[in-house]
Amino acid sequence: MSQMVQLDALVMAMACLSTTPVNLGGGLVVPSSLENVTSSSCPADSISSLTSRIQSLAGEIDEFKQMIGGLQEQLVDLRRFGASPQLTLSASTPLLGSRFLSLEPQLLGEGGAVVAGGGAPATPANCLKQQHGVTRIRPRSNVEPFFVFCDQKVRGGGWTMVVNRYDGSEDFNRKWGDYKIGFGPLTTEFFIGLDKLHQITSSDNYELLVQLQNRKQELRYALYDHFSIGSESEQYRLNVLGKYQGDAADALRQHTGKKFSTQDRDNDESESNCAAAQSAAFWYGPSCNLSNPFGLYQRLLERDVDGFKGILWRGFLDGPKGSLKIVRMLVRPRSGS
Repeated sequence: MSQMVQLDALVMAMACLSTTPVNLGGGLVVPSSLENVTSSSCPADSISSLTSRIQSLAGEIDEFKQMIGGLQEQLVDLRRFGASPQLTLSASTPLLGSRFLSLEPQLLGEGGAVVAGGGAPATPANCLKQQHGVTRIRPRSNVEPFFVFCDQKVRGGGWTMVVNRYDGSEDFNRKWGDYKIGFGPLTTEFFIGLDKLHQITSSDNYELLVQLQNRKQELRYALYDHFSIGSESEQYRLNVLGKYQGDAADALRQHTGKKFSTQDRDNDESESNCAAAQSAAFWYGPSCNLSNPFGLYQRLLERDVDGFKGILWRGFLDGPKGSLKIVRMLVRPRSGS
């Protein structure tokens, strides 16, 4: 009976909202399809309750996305070492009638013994002296460990991959929430996520390596001896950019001190929304027409992307047309730091 009452309340709230198209966030829009509902029949608490419920569900979906991503990364690591995942359920975990199913992934040690904490006893703080490929790190003792891709083949190794773009398989024209947590599989195209990048670069003195390739197969690089970004409360500001060396041009210099911007979080210093105008996201300043490494990937090379929307690096490929073929960004603790 109580379920019928809840259903009636839900239908009433939907009817109330549907008299005018209302965007409830998360891409949910209630259409104006019910015409016989009067304002007197629409209790405010029903509308408020429904809106709160939808917002709550949107938050839960984001949490599940992060959980799924973490599980996928752990499976990659387990397969690499030939281990088997074990999912444990606590005795009090309800299996039915609940929105949650608490699964705690754990690694199996020798003889099937569960390794405490779900991983190796000593989780490395970075990619130095680690295997090439997917590795679990913990930059600080007070943060949860997470998986990254370690590159041990470039410039002496020890690099943590931040950005990898080479075939356009991953869409980089995304909103703030995606850039915050990261997106894409670690073994293909991906972005590590601003939260993780902040945790990494604020844990030690890090350097940044940018590798670029154009359509003519010309390889360039930019190396900065110090790189760090702020926290979300600082809008992931590009706080530190050290001395440059390389042959790709010092294209990040004009982005120093800028806050990160996405299409739905306009933090740039321009009158326009640079992220929306360039179908990308970046540390934009007063001018949108500078570097744009998170721009649109150009699959059909004979059809140039115009309007500074492609993958651009000021001094190597300036735009307004065209796009680079490969962009990789990697960070590593500075030697002697």
